[in-house]
Amino acid sequence: MNKNRYLPFGYHIQNGTLCIHEAEATVVRQVFEDYQAGKSYRRIAESLTAKGIPYMENRTDWNKHRVKRMLENSRYCGSDDFPQIIPADTFGAVAALIGQKSQGEPLSKELDSIRSKAICGVCGAKYTRDGRSKKYEAWCCSAEGRITPKRITDQALLESVTAILNIIISEPSLLELPLPHRENYSLDVARTENQINRELEKSEVDSDYIKLLIFGCATAKYEVCPDREPEYLTRRLLEIFEGHPPLAAFSIRLFEDTVKQVVIDADGSLRLQMNNGKLIGKE
Repeated sequence: MNKNRYLPFGYHIQNGTLCIHEAEATVVRQVFEDYQAGKSYRRIAESLTAKGIPYMENRTDWNKHRVKRMLENSRYCGSDDFPQIIPADTFGAVAALIGQKSQGEPLSKELDSIRSKAICGVCGAKYTRDGRSKKYEAWCCSAEGRITPKRITDQALLESVTAILNIIISEPSLLELPLPHRENYSLDVARTENQINRELEKSEVDSDYIKLLIFGCATAKYEVCPDREPEYLTRRLLEIFEGHPPLAAFSIRLFEDTVKQVVIDADGSLRLQMNNGKLIGKE
């Protein structure tokens, strides 16, 4: 066995020809079988190390990365003119299993609904859920890969969102926005209006010029008019929340109809940005 591996485990050069190393090939087949049986990369590596199976000369220290690379190496099923050790259907089944585990368990409709609207309160990037661990899930910022200092479980996330919705149900006035500023037309608008009046008082009216003045004045007034959409959205939200019964559990319908974004801050706390733009948290 060479001190350094230039060929994948399970192969060697014999009389100038690439051949299967039968002893190592037996190990390769066992690794694929163990993974299909549900063993993790780490558990397989620990088993190989405990048995003293050499990965290379004087090296019997296997790790999960070596096992993973072995399971993902298509040469074992005959690619690149390598002799086949693993049947193609077995390799394909293992590849599918790896892909399934990397994605984690499918999200429930409730969690998927929240995930679609969850963003990082620090940078604004989407928040994602990593469910690959069998012990616990982790929610983190997709841009920074930052996991909140206080780990957010699926259940805690659902409960926090539900709690904020219940706060709004009990006090719908939280949805109200500050009154929009009154129109504050500029001095130029007043001057244009005076100019229009003077032009209209002339015996000979230049209609084209007056049209230009009127359009210019209207444009200037429109630019300082407040946006009425948040006001409309607020009224719509109030109609939904006023008289709504308290939630005993997360409601997809109420969430989808009223919440624009779920903002997850660096400390793990949550705020809901409602459809009218209002941010509401537990405090």
